[in-house]
Amino acid sequence: MTAICPKCRHLRQPNETVPDWQCPACGVAYAKAGDAGRGVGTASQSYRRLDGNDSGFAWCKLLLLAVVLWGAWAGWQSWQGGALSGGGTVNQSSAAQKISALAAKVSAGDVVMYSTSVCPYCAQAKGWLNQNSFAFTECNMTNSSSCEQEFKSLGGDGTPFLVVRHGGKVSYMKDGFDSEEFLALLR
Repeated sequence: MTAICPKCRHLRQPNETVPDWQCPACGVAYAKAGDAGRGVGTASQSYRRLDGNDSGFAWCKLLLLAVVLWGAWAGWQSWQGGALSGGGTVNQSSAAQKISALAAKVSAGDVVMYSTSVCPYCAQAKGWLNQNSFAFTECNMTNSSSCEQEFKSLGGDGTPFLVVRHGGKVSYMKDGFDSEEFLALLR
C-alpha cells in the first residue's frame, strides 16, 4: 500500500514491514494523524472545558447570580409586606386601621393572659398586644398563686394561655399566642 503520512509526510513504500495503518517513519496511526489535520480533535480535546475561560459558563454564572439576587429581593419584599404577584404592595395602613378599630372594642376583661415572668413567648405576646393597643388583663403565675390555680382549673398546660371573651362566647388559646388566631377570635 502506498500512502503519505499526514504528520511527517513520509511516503510509504510497498515493502514496509509495519502494519498498514501505521507510518513506518514516525509511528503515528494514519487515521489519528488525519483527524488532527482535518481539525478533528482527540477525545480529550473534543469537549469544552468548563472553567472561568469559557464564555458560556460565564453566562451561567451571571444567570445564577441574577436568580439569587431576585430571590433575595423577593424575600425582602415579602418580609416587608409587599405583594409578589401583581407588582403592588399590601395596604398596610388599612390593615393597621382594622386592627386598631378592633382593639378599640376590646376591654381589659375581654382578654386574660396567663403568663410567667420567665416565659419569652409571654413577653412577645404582651409586646404585640401593647403595640396594637389591645386592652388585656395579665395574670402572672410567678407572682400570684391564685392565677396558677385559675390556670390549672381552665386546663392550661403552657404559657402564654389566653382566655378571649367576645360576642357572648369564651375561647381559649391553649397552644400559645398567634396574632392571626387572636384576631379571628375577636371578629
